Amino acid sequence: MAHCVLLTRPEGFNDDLAHLLELRGMSTLCRPLLKIVSKPASAESKTIVMNLDEYDCIIFISRNAVQFGLPVLEEYWPQWPQLNWFAVGKSTAAELKVADISAEFPQRSGSEGLLDLERLKKVQGQKVLIVRGGKGRELLASELSNRGADIQYLEVYERTAISYGQDLASDTVENRVNLCVVTSAEGLKQLQASLNSIEIGKLTLVVPSQRLEILARDLGMDKVQCAQGADDESLLEKLLEVAFLLKK
Repeated sequence: MAHCVLLTRPEGFNDDLAHLLELRGMSTLCRPLLKIVSKPASAESKTIVMNLDEYDCIIFISRNAVQFGLPVLEEYWPQWPQLNWFAVGKSTAAELKVADISAEFPQRSGSEGLLDLERLKKVQGQKVLIVRGGKGRELLASELSNRGADIQYLEVYERTAISYGQDLASDTVENRVNLCVVTSAEGLKQLQASLNSIEIGKLTLVVPSQRLEILARDLGMDKVQCAQGADDESLLEKLLEVAFLLKK
């Protein structure tokens, strides 16, 4: 059975995984479900950036947070103050490494993994800056606050949904798509809005966290597999595993 994978991450985040899959004989269909755009800086956010040296820890919640956040920070800080840098997962840490920043990250990406890091278990009286998009999860901030930290957000991007109308359903049929990668809650909801239950039922979804696996099932998506993370290597490993099982 030939396999075709629907890749739904924002533009620019699908190409490497598509190449890796195609090297292994699997075809791909890239259809971003979300568009990522820069969020205009407010007076409050400018003040936060100017006071970066007052923080003990800075946490980047996604690769987008790095790509949109670092340029904002660099406008005011040609040299970084003393900070403890954290990334939500392997791919986000790799994005920071491109800028010569070494960040600690959990092996299992996500807020839950960050909260298990020893360094973030002892934050009493410390100031923590979380760099993210608008309307993100509150779990990380809530738990760190419970541990005694003073939390601030720097929101540097926004997500907007991309609608394909009936074209997405037609494309999945034409390309015989049977696998799909979705890496965010917003992406899952947009997939549900773009395809009907029968069309989604033909897809085996691969997601990067148990949280998204639970959400997908709550949305009525029964065929869901959880990868070890959102990086390309973890997604590829799970996709190849699922493809092998589907052949049986």
